[in-house]
Amino acid sequence: MTATQAKRSKIGHYLDTHTTGTTAVWSRLGYKVTSAEIAYNPVTEEISDITMDNTITNITGYKRSMPVEGVVYPGDAVFDYIDNMRINMATLEDLQTEMVNVWAYKDSVNTGTEQLPVLEWPAEKVKVTIGIESIGGEGGPNTAKIKYTIYDAGDPVKGTFAPVTGIFTADD
Repeated sequence: MTATQAKRSKIGHYLDTHTTGTTAVWSRLGYKVTSAEIAYNPVTEEISDITMDNTITNITGYKRSMPVEGVVYPGDAVFDYIDNMRINMATLEDLQTEMVNVWAYKDSVNTGTEQLPVLEWPAEKVKVTIGIESIGGEGGPNTAKIKYTIYDAGDPVKGTFAPVTGIFTADD
């Protein structure tokens, strides 16, 4: 296999933006977003004893987060969902939802037909908490900005996701 560079657009993020009922509504995060990068933030433990000259650092887990900066963009489902949290100064479980991270730079599988393809990509679904940080920005002709961070609130579940159907299928 030949190595190729992947574009940022090949890493997708979908937030469950439903506000009524129990059926997930998967909305693509990214429209008018200028920055969103998953930070894995390894949790470490250092080990040393009197027989060792150096300390060993073990990775014991991760505390992932994804800082997001974007434009105030009314009408976009993700912006409206997060802006509603901000307006209501939501706390605790009112800041939680689920997110699917899609690795579309990997090979897809067609679960549809040749005439009506339904492409699924490797993905993970994770419960998340959204921490709203600021809204506004610089004056003058600049566009208003919103900043928030999405934190993992559970362990990711590996599987596949079909953006066209909005269906996440967990691995066995």
